[in-house]
Amino acid sequence: MAAFANWGYTVGDPAASEGERFCAGLNALGRLLAVGSEWASYATFVPTGGARKAARAAAEEASEQLGRQGARQAARQLDDEWVRLYRAVSPEELDDLMKSGRFRPHPEGLSTEGKWFTTTPEYAAAWAKKHLYRRKPYWVVEAKVRQSVLSRMFHIERLDRIGPGYYAYPEQLPYIRFVGELDYIPWLP
Repeated sequence: MAAFANWGYTVGDPAASEGERFCAGLNALGRLLAVGSEWASYATFVPTGGARKAARAAAEEASEQLGRQGARQAARQLDDEWVRLYRAVSPEELDDLMKSGRFRPHPEGLSTEGKWFTTTPEYAAAWAKKHLYRRKPYWVVEAKVRQSVLSRMFHIERLDRIGPGYYAYPEQLPYIRFVGELDYIPWLP
């Protein structure tokens, strides 16, 4: 018969509670952890024998779950990669971009609140020729935006039957980074 350390109960003692009989069957370290943890309102058990295999299996399962969680987080980070966008701009807007380094509504309210972007320089030039700057000079600028921001922008797959158009609302403009003006303007017939 094993005696329980502080209270003097033995495993077979009918006056012992179930918890006291349980603790009497533990080794010294197990008793210390189980009794010591009563003051913290939880019980800790040091596995021995077959319980070690179960604990090891649980630890491996937890490790696998953490690994999958890390892989999901890495995939989310990959999904949040930078995407390049293009926009045709007037000489005035290009000057403002060069000075401020960011896209913003026209300071005098001469433009729409947000801005349209597209996925290639050719599409930007096509819009410029078709709608914006028929006989006026224009430049094509490059921008980059995170995928997470792009996914929240208003999108039309074939805007004006030209190509994909992304509209950035004024509150989204600070998240779009100006990269620079292109050294060329795509030639379009």
